[in-house]
Amino acid sequence: MVGKKKRRGRGKDLLGSHQKCWLWGRHAVMETLRAGRWIPVEIVWDAETLTADLQSELESLADEFDVPLIASTGSELQRICGAGDHQGLVAKMPTFPYADHQQVISSLRRDSDVLILCGLQDPFNFGSILRSADLFGVDAVFVPTTGQAAVSSHVARSSVGAVNYLDIVQSDDLTESCRQLRTRGLRLLGATEHGNALPAAVDLTAGIALLVGNEGTGIPTELLELCDDQLCIPMTGHVGSLNAAVAAGILCYEVQRQRMTAGAKKSL
Repeated sequence: MVGKKKRRGRGKDLLGSHQKCWLWGRHAVMETLRAGRWIPVEIVWDAETLTADLQSELESLADEFDVPLIASTGSELQRICGAGDHQGLVAKMPTFPYADHQQVISSLRRDSDVLILCGLQDPFNFGSILRSADLFGVDAVFVPTTGQAAVSSHVARSSVGAVNYLDIVQSDDLTESCRQLRTRGLRLLGATEHGNALPAAVDLTAGIALLVGNEGTGIPTELLELCDDQLCIPMTGHVGSLNAAVAAGILCYEVQRQRMTAGAKKSL
């Protein structure tokens, strides 16, 4: 597998142009390969920096998914991906395989948990939210097709690989998506600093769709009007609001806490 490029990757749309199409770092690249969903077009590696065990696993996975391995040097890896912390491993990525909207909607249960991100611009916020979503068992994440940071190498890295395991859905119309989620039995909850309900006071043990707003403008009015409750995380400090990723993580935890507490009570 090491040597000349195969034809397999030709003709694929890439994640971005030039340096933007590269995913770098051992954890990010290997976790993506292990998941087997977002298959790299090719992988470039510096054998001098990888352990024998990691090289063996890399070659095995690359062979399984028919991904060309290109031997190179550390300086060349830094040149092509633009990052010095590549750890001897970079992958040229195709566009991200978003989940099918209707298939995900149809698969949801009345006790499913969904996040709806209303146009997040910061890829690191987006990735951090995906990390929390995976850790706390969220079933799907809906994002608008436009006005939203796309899944990129930065999003993948800040999610610590969570992009490979979550159903991330692009929606041309979040309002219609919210209506469809409601028909699946999910309650719509908005996270806003002007909310009228404390998360701990709202029953989160049934299925919910939690809306998280844009970093600057929050949740659009037409989506807020669809919400069954508007949640506000209590704050006592001097700063007026929480970062979107932090707020989403807190609320995902609260959902999990209530579910676990309810489960413990039922077992008594």
